[in-house]
Amino acid sequence: MKKQSVDFEEIKDYLQTGDLILMHGLHSSSHVIETIEGSLWSHVTMVVLASDIGIDADNENILLWESDEMNPVKDVILKRGKSGPMLVKLSERLKYNLSQKEDSIFAVRHLYAERNQKMYDIINNIIPIMHKSTFPDTFHEFLNPIEGRVFKKKTSLDTIFCSELIAYTYIKMGLLTSIHPVNSYAPVDFSEKLSVGLLKRAWLGDEIKLNIDLNKLK
Repeated sequence: MKKQSVDFEEIKDYLQTGDLILMHGLHSSSHVIETIEGSLWSHVTMVVLASDIGIDADNENILLWESDEMNPVKDVILKRGKSGPMLVKLSERLKYNLSQKEDSIFAVRHLYAERNQKMYDIINNIIPIMHKSTFPDTFHEFLNPIEGRVFKKKTSLDTIFCSELIAYTYIKMGLLTSIHPVNSYAPVDFSEKLSVGLLKRAWLGDEIKLNIDLNKLK
Protein backbone atom coordinates (compact mmCIF):
# COMPACT_ATOMS: atom_id res chain seq x y z
CA MET A 1 0.00 0.00 0.00
CA LYS A 2 1.15 3.54 -0.73
CA LYS A 3 2.20 5.41 2.40
CA GLN A 4 0.24 8.52 3.28
CA SER A 5 2.24 11.70 3.80
CA VAL A 6 2.44 13.82 6.95
CA ASP A 7 2.08 17.58 7.01
CA PHE A 8 5.50 19.16 7.55
CA GLU A 9 4.06 21.77 9.93
CA GLU A 10 2.79 18.99 12.20
CA ILE A 11 6.09 17.12 12.36
CA LYS A 12 8.75 19.86 12.27
CA ASP A 13 8.70 20.61 16.01
CA TYR A 14 9.43 16.95 16.76
CA LEU A 15 12.59 16.82 14.64
CA GLN A 16 15.77 16.14 16.60
CA THR A 17 19.47 16.42 15.90
CA GLY A 18 20.58 13.38 13.90
CA ASP A 19 17.27 12.81 12.12
CA LEU A 20 17.67 12.41 8.36
CA ILE A 21 15.77 14.10 5.56
CA LEU A 22 15.86 12.40 2.15
CA MET A 23 15.17 14.28 -1.07
CA HIS A 24 14.12 13.27 -4.57
CA GLY A 25 15.91 15.52 -7.07
CA LEU A 26 14.68 16.73 -10.43
CA HIS A 27 17.99 17.53 -12.14
CA SER A 28 19.51 15.11 -14.65
CA SER A 29 22.38 14.23 -12.27
CA SER A 30 19.82 13.40 -9.57
CA HIS A 31 17.95 11.12 -11.97
CA VAL A 32 21.20 9.32 -12.82
CA ILE A 33 21.93 8.73 -9.12
CA GLU A 34 18.38 7.51 -8.46
CA THR A 35 18.51 5.19 -11.50
CA ILE A 36 21.88 3.70 -10.54
CA GLU A 37 20.71 3.14 -6.96
CA GLY A 38 17.26 1.92 -7.96
CA SER A 39 16.02 4.38 -5.35
CA LEU A 40 13.69 7.36 -5.10
CA TRP A 41 16.35 9.39 -3.29
CA SER A 42 19.38 11.25 -4.63
CA HIS A 43 20.16 13.47 -1.62
CA VAL A 44 20.43 12.87 2.12
CA THR A 45 20.76 15.52 4.83
CA MET A 46 20.85 15.65 8.63
CA VAL A 47 18.81 17.76 11.03
CA VAL A 48 20.77 19.81 13.59
CA LEU A 49 19.03 21.88 16.23
CA ALA A 50 20.80 25.19 16.81
CA SER A 51 20.03 24.97 20.53
CA ASP A 52 21.84 21.63 20.80
CA ILE A 53 25.11 22.97 19.43
CA GLY A 54 24.83 26.39 21.07
CA ILE A 55 24.72 28.68 18.07
CA ASP A 56 22.50 31.62 17.19
CA ALA A 57 20.69 31.10 13.89
CA ASP A 58 18.51 34.23 13.92
CA ASN A 59 15.86 32.66 16.16
CA GLU A 60 15.47 29.62 13.91
CA ASN A 61 16.23 26.34 15.65
CA ILE A 62 15.83 23.70 12.94
CA LEU A 63 18.91 23.54 10.73
CA LEU A 64 20.12 21.19 8.02
CA TRP A 65 23.65 19.77 7.70
CA GLU A 66 24.29 18.82 4.10
CA SER A 67 26.74 18.82 1.21
CA ASP A 68 25.50 20.07 -2.13
CA GLU A 69 26.51 22.05 -5.16
CA MET A 70 26.62 25.82 -4.95
CA ASN A 71 23.24 27.43 -4.22
CA PRO A 72 22.09 30.79 -2.84
CA VAL A 73 20.97 29.44 0.55
CA LYS A 74 23.33 30.90 3.17
CA ASP A 75 25.26 28.90 5.72
CA VAL A 76 24.18 30.16 9.16
CA ILE A 77 27.77 30.35 10.43
CA LEU A 78 29.62 31.55 7.33
CA LYS A 79 26.75 33.87 6.34
CA ARG A 80 27.17 32.94 2.68
CA GLY A 81 26.51 30.16 0.24
CA LYS A 82 29.24 27.74 -0.81
CA SER A 83 29.89 24.43 -2.51
CA GLY A 84 30.05 21.39 -0.24
CA PRO A 85 29.19 21.08 3.48
CA MET A 86 26.83 23.75 4.78
CA LEU A 87 24.68 24.31 7.86
CA VAL A 88 21.53 26.03 6.64
CA LYS A 89 18.06 26.86 7.89
CA LEU A 90 15.73 23.99 7.06
CA SER A 91 12.86 26.30 6.10
CA GLU A 92 15.07 28.28 3.69
CA ARG A 93 16.40 25.11 2.10
CA LEU A 94 12.93 23.68 1.56
CA LYS A 95 11.66 27.00 0.26
CA TYR A 96 14.49 27.22 -2.25
CA ASN A 97 14.17 23.60 -3.36
CA LEU A 98 10.43 23.84 -3.95
CA SER A 99 10.39 27.27 -5.58
CA GLN A 100 13.29 26.42 -7.89
CA LYS A 101 12.07 22.86 -8.50
CA GLU A 102 15.33 21.37 -7.24
CA ASP A 103 13.58 18.54 -5.37
CA SER A 104 9.98 17.37 -5.39
CA ILE A 105 9.62 14.65 -2.74
CA PHE A 106 10.91 14.70 0.84
CA ALA A 107 10.91 12.17 3.68
CA VAL A 108 12.10 12.12 7.29
CA ARG A 109 13.74 9.18 9.04
CA HIS A 110 13.85 9.76 12.78
CA LEU A 111 17.03 8.69 14.53
CA TYR A 112 16.28 6.67 17.64
CA ALA A 113 19.41 6.95 19.77
CA GLU A 114 20.58 8.17 23.14
CA ARG A 115 21.64 11.77 22.59
CA ASN A 116 24.04 13.60 24.91
CA GLN A 117 26.12 16.77 25.08
CA LYS A 118 29.27 14.94 23.95
CA MET A 119 27.51 14.05 20.71
CA TYR A 120 26.47 17.67 20.18
CA ASP A 121 30.02 18.86 20.92
CA ILE A 122 31.35 16.48 18.28
CA ILE A 123 28.97 17.93 15.68
CA ASN A 124 29.96 21.45 16.68
CA ASN A 125 33.65 20.59 16.33
CA ILE A 126 33.44 18.97 12.90
CA ILE A 127 31.39 21.74 11.27
CA PRO A 128 34.33 24.18 10.86
CA ILE A 129 36.56 21.34 9.69
CA MET A 130 34.12 20.18 7.01
CA HIS A 131 33.35 23.77 5.98
CA LYS A 132 36.74 23.70 4.25
CA SER A 133 35.59 20.95 1.87
CA THR A 134 33.75 21.48 -1.40
CA PHE A 135 31.35 19.38 -3.47
CA PRO A 136 33.04 17.06 -6.02
CA ASP A 137 32.87 17.75 -9.73
CA THR A 138 30.48 15.58 -11.74
CA PHE A 139 33.15 13.03 -12.68
CA HIS A 140 34.26 12.42 -9.09
CA GLU A 141 30.69 12.60 -7.80
CA PHE A 142 30.19 9.24 -9.51
CA LEU A 143 33.76 7.89 -9.36
CA ASN A 144 34.39 8.33 -5.63
CA PRO A 145 31.49 6.09 -4.49
CA ILE A 146 32.65 3.36 -6.90
CA GLU A 147 36.19 3.52 -5.52
CA GLY A 148 34.84 3.29 -1.98
CA ARG A 149 32.11 0.72 -2.53
CA VAL A 150 33.87 -1.61 -4.97
CA PHE A 151 37.57 -1.16 -4.25
CA LYS A 152 37.37 -0.04 -0.58
CA LYS A 153 39.61 2.91 -1.50
CA LYS A 154 39.35 6.10 0.56
CA THR A 155 39.21 9.35 -1.33
CA SER A 156 40.23 12.80 -0.09
CA LEU A 157 37.82 14.69 2.15
CA ASP A 158 38.75 17.89 0.32
CA THR A 159 35.59 17.17 -1.67
CA ILE A 160 32.62 15.39 -0.16
CA PHE A 161 29.25 14.15 -1.45
CA CYS A 162 26.03 14.34 0.61
CA SER A 163 26.00 10.72 1.82
CA GLU A 164 29.74 10.89 2.57
CA LEU A 165 29.10 13.84 4.89
CA ILE A 166 26.30 12.02 6.72
CA ALA A 167 28.43 8.88 7.06
CA TYR A 168 31.40 10.95 8.31
CA THR A 169 29.19 12.75 10.84
CA TYR A 170 27.53 9.55 12.09
CA ILE A 171 30.96 7.89 12.46
CA LYS A 172 32.26 10.81 14.52
CA MET A 173 29.07 10.66 16.62
CA GLY A 174 29.84 6.99 17.32
CA LEU A 175 26.74 5.75 15.52
CA LEU A 176 28.28 4.16 12.42
CA THR A 177 31.17 1.73 11.95
CA SER A 178 34.40 3.15 10.59
CA ILE A 179 35.49 -0.01 8.76
CA HIS A 180 34.02 1.26 5.48
CA PRO A 181 35.36 4.41 3.79
CA VAL A 182 32.86 7.26 3.92
CA ASN A 183 32.91 7.47 0.11
CA SER A 184 31.42 3.96 -0.02
CA TYR A 185 28.06 5.32 1.15
CA ALA A 186 25.28 6.48 -1.18
CA PRO A 187 21.92 8.13 -0.35
CA VAL A 188 20.17 4.78 -0.79
CA ASP A 189 22.13 3.39 2.19
CA PHE A 190 20.25 5.79 4.46
CA SER A 191 16.86 4.94 2.97
CA GLU A 192 14.48 2.14 3.94
CA LYS A 193 15.68 0.12 0.95
CA LEU A 194 19.10 -0.65 2.47
CA SER A 195 18.81 0.95 5.94
CA VAL A 196 22.41 1.13 7.11
CA GLY A 197 23.12 -0.66 10.39
CA LEU A 198 23.93 1.59 13.33
CA LEU A 199 25.88 1.14 16.56
CA LYS A 200 24.93 1.67 20.22
CA ARG A 201 21.49 0.11 19.70
CA ALA A 202 20.55 3.10 17.53
CA TRP A 203 18.22 2.73 14.57
CA LEU A 204 16.45 4.77 11.93
CA GLY A 205 12.67 4.83 11.77
CA ASP A 206 10.52 4.32 8.70
CA GLU A 207 10.49 6.91 5.95
CA ILE A 208 7.79 9.49 6.62
CA LYS A 209 6.83 11.31 3.42
CA LEU A 210 6.31 15.03 3.93
CA ASN A 211 3.55 17.20 2.55
CA ILE A 212 5.10 20.68 2.37
CA ASP A 213 3.09 23.81 1.69
CA LEU A 214 5.46 26.42 0.27
CA ASN A 215 3.18 29.22 1.48
CA LYS A 216 3.50 28.05 5.11
CA LEU A 217 7.28 28.05 5.20
CA LYS A 218 8.81 31.04 7.00
